[in-house]
Amino acid sequence: MAKALVASLAALLVLSGCGSVKTQGSSTPLPRPSPPAAALEMWKDFPANSNPRPLIVFERSIERIGQEGFSSEPNRKVAWGCNKFTFAPGVQTSTLVPGAVIAGGVSFPGISSAHAYSELIAARKPVEALPPDCSTYGPFVIKSIRLGTADFFTDRGSVSLPAWLFDVTEIRAYLAYVAIDPVAFWAGGHVEEGMGAGVSADGWTLKIGVSNAQAGPCGADYTATAAESSTAVAVAVMRIPHALPNEEVACDLMLRVSFIEVKLKAPLGDRVLLDEQGRVGAACLGKDSCEDSYVS
Repeated sequence: MAKALVASLAALLVLSGCGSVKTQGSSTPLPRPSPPAAALEMWKDFPANSNPRPLIVFERSIERIGQEGFSSEPNRKVAWGCNKFTFAPGVQTSTLVPGAVIAGGVSFPGISSAHAYSELIAARKPVEALPPDCSTYGPFVIKSIRLGTADFFTDRGSVSLPAWLFDVTEIRAYLAYVAIDPVAFWAGGHVEEGMGAGVSADGWTLKIGVSNAQAGPCGADYTATAAESSTAVAVAVMRIPHALPNEEVACDLMLRVSFIEVKLKAPLGDRVLLDEQGRVGAACLGKDSCEDSYVS
């Protein structure tokens, strides 16, 4: 990511960037949302130009199940949701902390497998929310524990990070927890995920997914406005439905996704992408979007 931002961002706040998807054919200008300047204040202390840049991770624990999945034992799919795990004989977690773990060529403090497993289990469905028949299912056996890598979803899309992997060979699966100490994450890793966007290769244009931007009563128009600072870019999107308030319209259930473009005053760089509430969105360079997320 480019570290240098243009001089116009020296001030804390720059109001910029408008975009629209208009389908009705009217020459009347569409209303636009107010620039979400307040959202920038929440991220004024983010060190966007620091090296290394603090990690912003939306999920620190993940699971990966092999292609065969539960095809040989369909009932085990139900059991998986019970979060019952045990270790094979001779397999156990350790409190030994790795000296350092590497992500993107940068060294970060690590955590032990014991710490990772404790946090991983705590992040899964709580006991009180489990199905009542969980007591009838046997546990899944963790056959090995290893320090490897896994793909985690961050504010820059899917990124390979060092992780503790807990292998469940019965279904060719593993549970993973990022092996980086929480001190390396911004806000300790506790951030609320918001609207994401694709980013043009030069970083000057955001592409935000919107739903059903089509002509007719089932469609809608969209407009957007951005506010920028040296640490973040916040985007507000307004949806303007074609149907009148309280108008009953029969629409099909097909989802039609298109994109609204927002031009920035400077390349996004390592600044944080925010929605109007100050929630962090994933920004993927050179792509239309980071995931199947859209404004509806």
